[in-house]
Amino acid sequence: MSQELKELLRSVLQEELKPVHDRLERLEGTVGHIRQDVSQLQKEVTQLQEGQRTLETTVSQIQKDVAQLQEGQKALQRDVAQLQEGQRTLETTVSQIQKDITQLQQGQQKLENEMAGMKQTQERILEELRVSKHNQALILNDVTSIRKSVDVTVSYLQRRSDVMFDKLIDHEKEILNLKSKMPN
Repeated sequence: MSQELKELLRSVLQEELKPVHDRLERLEGTVGHIRQDVSQLQKEVTQLQEGQRTLETTVSQIQKDVAQLQEGQKALQRDVAQLQEGQRTLETTVSQIQKDITQLQQGQQKLENEMAGMKQTQERILEELRVSKHNQALILNDVTSIRKSVDVTVSYLQRRSDVMFDKLIDHEKEILNLKSKMPN
């Protein structure tokens, strides 16, 4: 074969193979892109698995916290029972302020349903006790002692209630946050 024929054949082959080369380059680009996508998907799956493990750990911790909160609720109920016993003592000691005692009993019943309402009821009762102080000279020491006991108990119950509600709110936020990160 002559050199010119070889050059001509080479030129024709190059022209004919150019579209094939172009397609191969595009396919290689597409394959590279698909590999990147697969790699990214694998990373996301790994992150989701880690998120699921974190969520499972968090749920377990929340369950422990709920158990602790339930124990705290039982202790709170015991404290409420002690407060009710103090109320009965107040009823037998202070017969002149029966109306105030009735209001305090209503406040204690609301304590089981609405802890926030207890502080306002106690303040109202204490104000009424101050107003009727001149009629209670003989039982002033007993009323003062009982009031201090109620103040300490209410303060203690309020702090415990605040801590429990704060924990519940934090756990709910954490659950919602984790749920929002999980795929549907």
